[in-house]
Amino acid sequence: MKRKRFMKSLLAGLLVMMMVAMMTVVSGCSSGNTSANAAGTAAAAAPEGTIKIGASFPLTGTVAADGKYIVDSIQFAVDQFNEAGGINGRKVEVVAEDDEADPSSAASIANKFAENKDIVAVVTSYNSSCALAQVPVYKQAGLPAISPVSTSPDLTGASDYFFRTCASDAYVGKLGADYCADLGWKKVALLYEQDDYGLGISKKYEEEAKSKGLEIAYTGTFVYGETKDFSTILTSIKEAGVDGIFICGLVTETCLIANQADTLGVGDVPICGADGLYSPALISEGGAAVEGIYTLGAFTPDNQDPTVQKFVKTYKEKYGSDPSNWAALAYDATNIVLEAMKSSKTIDRESIKNAIAATSYTGVTGLNKFVKGDVEKEYLKFVVKNGKFEIYK
Repeated sequence: MKRKRFMKSLLAGLLVMMMVAMMTVVSGCSSGNTSANAAGTAAAAAPEGTIKIGASFPLTGTVAADGKYIVDSIQFAVDQFNEAGGINGRKVEVVAEDDEADPSSAASIANKFAENKDIVAVVTSYNSSCALAQVPVYKQAGLPAISPVSTSPDLTGASDYFFRTCASDAYVGKLGADYCADLGWKKVALLYEQDDYGLGISKKYEEEAKSKGLEIAYTGTFVYGETKDFSTILTSIKEAGVDGIFICGLVTETCLIANQADTLGVGDVPICGADGLYSPALISEGGAAVEGIYTLGAFTPDNQDPTVQKFVKTYKEKYGSDPSNWAALAYDATNIVLEAMKSSKTIDRESIKNAIAATSYTGVTGLNKFVKGDVEKEYLKFVVKNGKFEIYK
């Protein structure tokens, strides 16, 4: 009997202990779930961390001035976006790298960006040769990239992941020949740098020049970043008796050509160039020698469109000068990426790529709508007059 009473008491005690334990567990679970739900709600409402975009441009070397304008403009667009709330409170961060205008450095940076899964898009490449080195890497990684400057025709349709807010050299070369014809030139000296940029423009320029009845009386080449002495080229131009010189190149070499032309007796031969010359650096580096140079560009701070004027005003307040052509194109490129992020259901590379491809974005440089990654915009004609770019009428 005692044994039975003992067993009953033991079983009752065990039942009580089990009930207490279960109540404790239930209570603990209930409390834990409440905390988890609170944390989950907080996580949904609070930022999940910064969203990163890469930027690869020359910040040292002969075109560092343009590289700085571009990176400043990218950061400017991102700052405005973040100030407006970002994406549900999440901020965007720019990871900027110096590609030194060198394809090898550019390729190395592309691999670095591709491997960094936090980087969901890239605004990239001043030089076409750098873009051509990077695009296959981005394509392999499924990383969307957009360029405000790289203009080589070889980039057209090169990848579903590559876009640009600047026009192709094929388009600019045609416009350049049209410009020279409008200036009344009959005989032209064609100079181009021996890289993707120079070759892309010069090829189309030659084709269009023939259709316009322009005679290319002399053709000369130079090496970007290396050629310093243009005396042989300028002597040949003098002997050819041309009406003007068309340059498929960038600022530094054009400034050297313009300054050396005076000493070789061809300072009165007018110079026209592609959009690579439409930079404040042309005037600051070239001085009086670049007065009267003709060029092309997609943007002018004199455009009275309210969107453009707001951009010009706020940019000038921050940086103390008007935005350049490349700065404006970079601003649009960055805003296209930011809007693509905003419209995507998820912030990932593939979603952003698809959103950019479907973009129809009107920015400070006009309409951006992509066909094989390209846009064709209405370009303006400019002339350097009294140390300033003015629209040529």
